[in-house]
Amino acid sequence: MPQQVVVFLENKPGRLAHVTEALAASAINIRAVTIASAGSFGLVKLIVDRPREAYEALKEKRFSVSLQEVLAVALEDRPGGLHAVLSLLAARGLNVKDACGFIVESARKAVLILEVEDARAAREIVAQAGLVCCEDELYRL
Repeated sequence: MPQQVVVFLENKPGRLAHVTEALAASAINIRAVTIASAGSFGLVKLIVDRPREAYEALKEKRFSVSLQEVLAVALEDRPGGLHAVLSLLAARGLNVKDACGFIVESARKAVLILEVEDARAAREIVAQAGLVCCEDELYRL
């Protein structure tokens, strides 16, 4: 299953730059990022080319970091693509806790990253519906 790197940070100037500095020093490429702020702290969620190495690099710098399994789905870049995935998961009672997406212009695809209660079950549901689940290729997009 694909993984995202989750970093818990103080919401202070320069803290995010320290995260990206540690990743750059390890030649880790950030493919997608989301940031959620809650007062004096925030969560940074990263899709990177080498999640395990990113985790180790950030741990070494004493960041509060974890790896989290996610569902990654490649879709045609067209209206209704997101709805197709979400309706499948909703019909099976799987809650989406967080999501981000991006476009791969060269492939004319949209890639949807979903944090769901049970990523493995969600992957099975989506795959049975004929949608393409990204695994390791997510890190090479």
